[in-house]
Parts: sequence; C-alpha cells; structure tokens
Amino acid sequence: MIRGTVLLLGAGGMLGSTFRALCPDVAFQTLSRGELDVSSPRVLLDRIVGLAPTVIINCAADTNVDRAEADPADAFAVNAVLPGLVAQAARQVNALLVHFSSTGCYGRHQDGDLLPHSDFEAVFPTTAHHRSKVAGELAVREAGCRHLILRLGWLYGGSITHKKNFVWARIRDARSKPELASDPFQTGSPTLVDDVVRQTLVLLEVGVVGTFNCVATGAVSRFDYVARIMELAGLSSHLRPARFKRAASVAENEAAVNDKLALMGLNIMPLWDEALAGYVMRLLAEEAESI
Repeated sequence: MIRGTVLLLGAGGMLGSTFRALCPDVAFQTLSRGELDVSSPRVLLDRIVGLAPTVIINCAADTNVDRAEADPADAFAVNAVLPGLVAQAARQVNALLVHFSSTGCYGRHQDGDLLPHSDFEAVFPTTAHHRSKVAGELAVREAGCRHLILRLGWLYGGSITHKKNFVWARIRDARSKPELASDPFQTGSPTLVDDVVRQTLVLLEVGVVGTFNCVATGAVSRFDYVARIMELAGLSSHLRPARFKRAASVAENEAAVNDKLALMGLNIMPLWDEALAGYVMRLLAEEAESI
C-alpha cells in the first residue's frame, strides 16, 4: 500500500495505468501531459507543490528512441528537464520521488561479452534517447529530493487494446504472416510491467532510496524472445534471424541484473520466461472473453 497523497505522472501510459490497476485503493492525483509543460517551469512547480504530495511517481517519458537521434528536443524535455523540475517540487514539499530510467543507459561497453549489466556499473549512453535518460537521473539527484530511481529494460504489458503492446503485436503478426524476422544479436531482460509495479511497492514499503536495476531475472536475445512468444501462443510462423538497421546506435547488450536489490534481500522479480508465460496466457484469455 502506498501511503499519503500520491501524485502519478504519465497515468495514461502502460506503466502508469498498471499502477492504477494494481493499486485500486490509492486515490491517485494526476496531471495531464499538457499540465507538464516544461516551458513554464514556475507554473509547473507551483502546480505540483500546490497538491502537496507525499509521494510522486513519475511514469511520464518520451520513448521514441530512433526519433530522438534526428530531433532530441522532445526526449530531453520529457526525460531530463521534466524529472528535474518534478524533483525540485518534491524537495520543496519533502515528497519521495519515484522515477524510471533505462538499462539502455549502460551503453555499448559490454557488447563483446554480453554479461548482464550490474547496477554498480557506470553508464555510457550511446543514443540521444539514453543520454536524455541519464540526464534525467542526474537532474533528480542534483535537486536533492528523496528519490528512488529504477532502471527498466524491455518493458512489456498492458491489455490487447494497448497500442504499444509488443507481445500482442508479435502474436498478431505471427497469425497473419507466413514469416517474421527478429534480431538474434540484441540481448535484453524482457520485463513485465506488473512485476515492476509490485517491486516498486516493496521498495516503498521498506523505505529504501537510491538507484537500482529493476528487470526480470535472466537474459535472452530478441530472436529467442519472439520465438518464445510464438511458442507460448501456439503459433508456427517461420522466424528468421535479421539484424535491423536503426537510426539510433542502440547497444546490443541491454540485459541487466538486480545486484543491489538481491544483496538487500529485496529482489522479487521473477524469471523472464515464467512471467512471459503467464502473461501470454492472460492475453489469450482476454481475447477469448472479448469475442
């Protein structure tokens, strides 16, 4: 249970909506995307301070990695400037700020050995998007508020109607196409959004602060991830390996391990495959109910 007055930013996205779904007893305060205009910082600060939250959960984010290479302004506004302003407001009202970052911030320095990134490592972002995420982390720390920063990776979840549902999109593609392609060279830790929310609630209950990896246990290539989705859904489209060309120089290795949480005995994140299996069953059940 989250106690006190809770301000939820980005409430309409996959992560924000999951907080609302899994915390039905919390009367979240929310602000619309239009009310989070960083070009009017005094208005934004006054708006947040006026709500007097005890906890701020910032799920607002710009997630378009490739677009940020050509036009990084939106990414830095939402991922860097906004968290800094929210953190300043949090400091003024002594609120705890929960902010979400990315395991992509570790960059390409381990692409050769593909070892999962520990949260004791330094970050070396190689894309404009991930530079904006690192800048957001720094802005939160510099503001001096109490903060909990969680680095997520390969996040998936939501209902079959969610427009950014990666897993459901792959199922639909496999049903309609004789052949699919996926990247065997990129590695990550597919993480169910529900598990991120549950882990966040554990940390809020304990009262720890700091910066932590928060991903499912284990690592897998993008190719094997998609293959497993198809297998769990009982689909037989041919899947061929392909290296995709992207505008952003995304690291081949975005897999991570929750070393800090594990050392404190607080890591509840499940194996990626177990979480995915349960989620695919849930999606298929949801589809059956909607027919």
